[in-house]
Order: sequence, then C-alpha cells, then structure tokens
Amino acid sequence: MNKYGFEYFASCPGGLEELLAQEILTLGAKNAQPVRGGVKFEAFHEIALKVILYSRLASRVFKYLYHFEMNDEKDYYLGATDIKWKTLMDVQHTFRLTTIFGDLPGEREEFRNSQFATLKLKDAIVDYFRHFDGERPSVAKDYPDVAFLARVDRGVGKPYAATIMYDLCGDPLHMRGYRVAKTEAPMKENLAAGILKTLGWNPETEGLIDAMCGSGTLVIEAALMAGNIPPSYIRVRHFLRNPHAHLWTFQNYPWLTKDTELQASFKQMLNDVVAETEAGIKKLEAQRGRIVGSDLSEYTASGARENLRKAGLDRAIEIKHQDVMESIPPTEKCLFLSNPPYGERLEYGEEEKLKGLYKSLGDHWKNTFKGHRAAIFTGNLSMLKSVGLKSSKRHILFNGDIECRLAEYSLY
Repeated sequence: MNKYGFEYFASCPGGLEELLAQEILTLGAKNAQPVRGGVKFEAFHEIALKVILYSRLASRVFKYLYHFEMNDEKDYYLGATDIKWKTLMDVQHTFRLTTIFGDLPGEREEFRNSQFATLKLKDAIVDYFRHFDGERPSVAKDYPDVAFLARVDRGVGKPYAATIMYDLCGDPLHMRGYRVAKTEAPMKENLAAGILKTLGWNPETEGLIDAMCGSGTLVIEAALMAGNIPPSYIRVRHFLRNPHAHLWTFQNYPWLTKDTELQASFKQMLNDVVAETEAGIKKLEAQRGRIVGSDLSEYTASGARENLRKAGLDRAIEIKHQDVMESIPPTEKCLFLSNPPYGERLEYGEEEKLKGLYKSLGDHWKNTFKGHRAAIFTGNLSMLKSVGLKSSKRHILFNGDIECRLAEYSLY
C-alpha cells in the first residue's frame, strides 16, 4: 500500500482507455494510467468499490496482490506456494483461476500454454492448503467465491514475471442486468456507453435517436447517462432484496468481510445508488421523447421494449416500429447514432444491399437531419465510403477483437 491506497487495474474495450482513466479519476482514484486494454490506478478500498458500482466503461476491476520473477514453470509453482493464500481466501471457498500472457520473450521455451500455467497455479494453491489445513479448496468455473487473475510477462532479473490479482467483480461489469431479450451479436453495454462518451454527447443539450436500435443497448445506456443512474443499479436492487446473494466476488474477500467500517460505507453506497436511480428515472419520465429508439423489425423492437421494462425505463423511453427512413429529429438538436449491420459473412449480392443501406442513411441525414449530428459505429470500414458524406472525426474502437470505426458527421 502507498499513500493513495492499493494498486488496481480496470479493464475496458480497446480505444476507451483514456476515457476510463478520466472517469476513474472523477470517482476519487489517483494516478490513473491508461495502458493497453485498461487503466492502472491507486485507491483505497472504498474508492475501488465506488469504481465497481459507478464506472460505465470498465469491464472488470482487479486488485494487485503479488508479483515475483521466475525462470520456468517449476519456479512458477514454487513462487506461488510462498504466497499466503490463507489471507486471501478460506479453504471452504471455491475459486477460479484465469491466466493471461503479456509481453513474453519470442524465443520462450516455457509458458507456451495458458491452461498448463493455470494448472500449475491451481496445484500451488491446493498444496498450500493441504499443508496447513489438511484439506483443499475446490475449483468452480461458474460462480466461484473467489476469483484470481494471473498475468505472465517478461521479467527483469529473470526471464519471466508473474502478477497475481483478485478479480473483484465475478461477472463482467458490462452485464448490467437489463438485457433479457437479445439480438444477434449485441453490443456490450460498456462499449455503448463508451461510444456516447467518445462522441461527447451531452443529454442536456442534445436529444438522441437510434433508428436501428436492435436490443436497445445504445438508447438504454444513453438514458442511464441522461438520468445520472449508476450502471450497477439492477444488481444493487437485487442484492438489497437478497442480502445473501453473491453478486460480486469482492463480497467474500477478507478486506471487506473483516472491516466493519468498510462494510458500513459499502451499505451506504448501495443506498445512494437506489436513491440516485429513483431520482434519475423520475427525471427521464418528465423528459420523455428526448431519447428515441426504433427498428424495422417488430420482433426486434418488441425485444428492445422488453429490455426497457427490465431496466425500469419503459415509461421514459419510446421504441417505435418503423423504417429508419421514417425517423425524424426528436429534439431541436439531436445526435443520430447508429450501429448498422457489419455484414461479416456476406452472401452473393448482399454487399450491394448493404452499401445501399449506408448510402440511404447518408441521404436521409442530408434531407431530414440538417443542423444536427450523426454517427455510425461499424466494423465494416469500407462501407463508410457508401455514406456519401465526409466525416468530421473518426475514432478507432474495438468491439471484442473487431477493429471498428466510429465516424462522426456534422450535418449542415
């Protein structure tokens, strides 16, 4: 621990690292450093819990625990047995391990297989508890009590280095809990929030329309931002109704279970989330019509409405069944945001149809959305040429492993 607390790492979709660092700093953390795939930061436990409850962009939050260097996988096992695992978990806890490889020597002879490295670490944990307690904890792939992430990188004094971290979240934070009806390849919720943040969308000055809304993720995330509703609110409500439910793995970690002050602070945070949510929903219902979604498919639009009901936003947001070309600006100034099909697996003749869709979007904006803004998020970079408008900005973001573009258009 240092003067700012403990060291953490928050992961996020590629391209959102700078925005996540800014968000984490506003939540009270210190020394937020964007790195590939996330942000390193320093904070006391209370702030780390706040990041988990309030971050719209983070996928997971990890706490750094141990770091050691090694020559090979045998050293990995021996180094791991020196860790005081009893301070991190109880023998009755189930646990899950995940191993990832960072920057490793290209000529490496060891650590070719992350599954084998995971097995070595699991053996070290099990043997440690057998030695001290005479029994072993069990592994659980789904819903473990405790989750660890091990990262193997290039070492300094030795060829390799291992970093062991707590996974504080369990389920990824992008799983807000409102998505009960899904469409094909839905966008992750934190990526949707990141797109809105990247575009600098201000709900106080701009309305928003997604006329190909699919499962409704973009409009729901926009509504949460407009109402200042914490993204964890559905999980929090479930937890307060079921206090024995384990919705985050940090609930089992000694730094929370053995700290009554931190527990009281966490309980107050949960109550704050509920109060902010209730106020936010009232605000959105009073401003109904500023955020609009629609879809050509009635089946898809119906699914989006179902997600809105789960989110508690069905009286605040309208989802229409209509063609994208029938859409009109919902407010005096608005952002038309769309995530049209990428066409990853196009069959014969479908490419021209997809080009036609992108061209129609550009034509519709020129005819109906003059004086407003528009943006397309797509993984099919060549399709942007079909829009027929010059983009004012382009941002590189990743949807999973797919390199995408977020193209902005100022419509005059």
